[in-house]
Amino acid sequence: MAVVKKTEFARSRLALDARKDLALAGVAVVALAIFLFLLISYQLIFIAYAVLSIFVFSTYLAIWSGGAKDERHLPAPKRYPRVSIIIPSYNSKATIFRCIEACRRMDYPSGMEIIVVEDGSTDGSYGLLRAHRGIRLLKNKRNMGKSCALNYGISAAKGEVVGCIDSDTYPERDTLLKAMKHFYDRENVGSVVVFICVNEPKTLLQRIQEIEYWVSFGFFFRVIAHINSIYVTPGPTAFYKKSVLDKLGGFDEKNLSEDLEIALRMQKHGYHIAACHDAKVWTEVPGDLRKLYKQRLRWYRGGIMNMLRYSELFFNPKHGDFGFFVLPTMLGSGFFAALFTAWTLFFWGRNAFDWLSPFLYNISGGIAAGATGITYGLFTFQSAWILGLFSMAIWTYFLVKSFEIADEELKRRHVLPLLLLLWVYPFFIGFVFLVSYLYELFGVKYTW
Repeated sequence: MAVVKKTEFARSRLALDARKDLALAGVAVVALAIFLFLLISYQLIFIAYAVLSIFVFSTYLAIWSGGAKDERHLPAPKRYPRVSIIIPSYNSKATIFRCIEACRRMDYPSGMEIIVVEDGSTDGSYGLLRAHRGIRLLKNKRNMGKSCALNYGISAAKGEVVGCIDSDTYPERDTLLKAMKHFYDRENVGSVVVFICVNEPKTLLQRIQEIEYWVSFGFFFRVIAHINSIYVTPGPTAFYKKSVLDKLGGFDEKNLSEDLEIALRMQKHGYHIAACHDAKVWTEVPGDLRKLYKQRLRWYRGGIMNMLRYSELFFNPKHGDFGFFVLPTMLGSGFFAALFTAWTLFFWGRNAFDWLSPFLYNISGGIAAGATGITYGLFTFQSAWILGLFSMAIWTYFLVKSFEIADEELKRRHVLPLLLLLWVYPFFIGFVFLVSYLYELFGVKYTW
């Protein structure tokens, strides 16, 4: 039965009672180190960030060369489980029917049902869904949020496996056939994730995200899946054993990023998350900077929320590579991206002030000083950039492999998005990370 009161997102806090003194000492040391970094030089921040990147990228490269690059062709299972596809829908009239039809077209030899959970839409989609054949339609009396809608659908599902698919996502015909094989590949598989791709990118920003998704859900997911370290079951599409979701209590309805939280909970309880790299689904992505900023702010704040909540997984021998490498580098990369962006903005502001200050006293002297400053800034080569270029070389290799995994050839239309992805987009990501940390620091209310 649908619930009538929507719950708000709950803020996570570290449980430090057992090691409070040690934790506070650690925070103090980190804060002091950051303060000293900021006082000494921008170059030191750059070097620290570059060294971290080289370490992380080199480790990924080693895992890739150590077996992740090898494609695995799994045999068809002896029995295909019944599947329930759950599609939460809120004001999705523009995409929901294309999503339903894509799901209906999926080839599957066993039973499959499609459950649409109408989550209090106000765009008239409910009336259209009521007349749509081939689906089971559930309805919340008001907008309850995605997690609540998913749990409602799971409670009504008859399948052994549930596929949670966003209403603006379109799976390929063979998605189910390919994904179901991975539930039988090894014991204790609780979830299978697939290759998320951007659907029909039109704007430059969407073309940047297209390549970003190939790297993130193609190359990097393939690498971390090899060491059983997938940390998120992406919202656009993921498949779960219903028995596992029931045992774990379903999705957390107070969590800002339910797909990250459920994956961390599965890892905590010893379930394996498999990746099916050759099954593609196509999803809509933000077409303008405002929408992208809002999406990423939610993602990164949700990431901080869940890193705090599952802090016991960090450096825990029980969780192997996941606890010792993937989680720390995830948190560290976001933190350093925010720090790097903060110092870059400060550095630019200080340089702009230094450049403009001579004009306050003498116009002609200001012009001469400004020209000298610009020339110095343009032509001075700092040794720290060597580290950055080394990281960029490894990253370029990852890009090449990501294109191969996506079965795409590099074309002229990819050149500008690639350049922006490499040289401009990281500053945007770093800025959103910076805002996320500031919002968490000051306790700004969570919004979807």
